[in-house]
Amino acid sequence: MKALGRPLQFACFACRKSFKRPQMSGGLSRFMPAQQRKAQETEATGLNERTYKCPDCGGAAHFMGTDFKAPKKSDAKAWREVQAFIQSGKVYFRGSQNSTAEG
Repeated sequence: MKALGRPLQFACFACRKSFKRPQMSGGLSRFMPAQQRKAQETEATGLNERTYKCPDCGGAAHFMGTDFKAPKKSDAKAWREVQAFIQSGKVYFRGSQNSTAEG
């Protein structure tokens, strides 16, 4: 399995910390047996459904999209706005209707 594209960004609202996790894709090779290809595809699909924890506090980390730019840790108001945006069901993707990121 190898990283593909831009990393996915996650954030912990309790710590006001953001971190990245790579998008994974099964490296399909013509020499790879079908069983191995299927196992890698299953693993890659499972990574998107996986829940991530904050590396600092161990609390829930929220998926932010790929175009999230974290506010300063000391800016509590901006973090509350980001949290409200994410909890409304939107994420930060350039060119998406569900985003406030400039594109």
